[in-house]
Amino acid sequence: MIHYSENITPDSFSGALFAVEGVKDACTILNGPTGCKFYHSAIADSQFLRTPTFNPLEYTEGFYFGQSRIPSTYLDGEDYVFGSGEKIAKILRAAVRKSPGLVAVINSPGAALIGDDLGRFLAEEVRGIPAFALENTGFSGSFGSGYQKALICALDAVRRRGDPPDAGPAAHGGTVTGGGASPGIAHRKAVNILGLCIYQKHYAQNLSVLRQLLGLSGIGINAAPGAGDRAASLSGLGRAGLNVALYPEYSLEIAEKLKAEYGTPYLVPEEGPPVGFDAAEAFVRSVCRELGGDGRRALEEIERARARAYLYLSRFSSLLGLPRGALFSVKAEASVAYAVTKWLCAYLGMVPASVSVLPGGDAFFIQKLGAFLDGIRCRKALEAPVIETPAHILLADGNTIAELKLYGQRFCGIEIALPSLGYIDVTGKTLFGGDGALFLLEQILNGLRYVMV
Repeated sequence: MIHYSENITPDSFSGALFAVEGVKDACTILNGPTGCKFYHSAIADSQFLRTPTFNPLEYTEGFYFGQSRIPSTYLDGEDYVFGSGEKIAKILRAAVRKSPGLVAVINSPGAALIGDDLGRFLAEEVRGIPAFALENTGFSGSFGSGYQKALICALDAVRRRGDPPDAGPAAHGGTVTGGGASPGIAHRKAVNILGLCIYQKHYAQNLSVLRQLLGLSGIGINAAPGAGDRAASLSGLGRAGLNVALYPEYSLEIAEKLKAEYGTPYLVPEEGPPVGFDAAEAFVRSVCRELGGDGRRALEEIERARARAYLYLSRFSSLLGLPRGALFSVKAEASVAYAVTKWLCAYLGMVPASVSVLPGGDAFFIQKLGAFLDGIRCRKALEAPVIETPAHILLADGNTIAELKLYGQRFCGIEIALPSLGYIDVTGKTLFGGDGALFLLEQILNGLRYVMV
């Protein structure tokens, strides 16, 4: 059977575009045909609102086509034969007039075959502004690989035009070991959050929850590159005492680079992103352990959310016995799939029908996920295709949910990733911490009432 949703999984090209679009004052120039532009521009604008209003008439100039984001060189047949240099020069001049904090030119896969010297055009047309060209994002690579490649290029570009890198922890008397922090940097209680991306569901509110939990623990967030910070923040990443590789699929290469350049150690949360009560508590404890923070107030906040969940769970379960025993499926990054699967099984007593890991999954969490499923004798869930496996609850992207609906399956779909079904989130929602656990629990309980009652 052909599963159409598998053919539209975002790849390294999309990852690179959304990485730069996650920098608040950056201009991402797409060197490619217009067909590569419209989706990425629309999603970037819907996920990350840079301006309070939008008037399409302000973007009728060439290259923008009525959209405020990701101007394109709209390559055609002649450009692939004779080159796109003239269009690149014009679009760079148009971009510079808007005074961005960073300019990036990213080739589409087809444009990468032309061989235009993008670096030369940047040197000629862009002065006084950090800029870089990404000629090849990696053909058919994973979203995470393109995302990290673009952010690393952005970091290097800002560094070339900015101040020398801040001294890392070792210069402040600390010692650096492996991927963990040392006691010597305990006085530098600030972290960089790595791996957050505007192409993630509820990324902004997720960051707010992390800021709240860490703030209650006496720990600040220095920067979250690619999740709404300005370009200038990239030059200050060395000021943090610890880098948190929240989604290792999108951040391990960046964390390794920062460790090599600044001497800053990094932490990969062992229970994955803080989805569910246990993972949220583990996140707080691990960061506090590395930086000497006091996590008691943050843990109390999570415990209050857990107590509220109990009130509703006890009543729901007393009538129907659910959610214990209900079948669920997950389609997500390996780190997210592990956190979600463990929480639903251990806390709610649900049973995994299918657990599908997206391409480019982190090896550490793939192994942990397999070991956990082995422990509950559900290893077969890793081999069961989401599309062909019936379940009561499906946590996935909107396209996968829509495809199962088209096949006539009866289930409740919960969006935890993009592409979206198009629901407009006016109020802030999160998947992280105690509030995120309550949000997911609310959808699960109401979904089970619809499916099973």
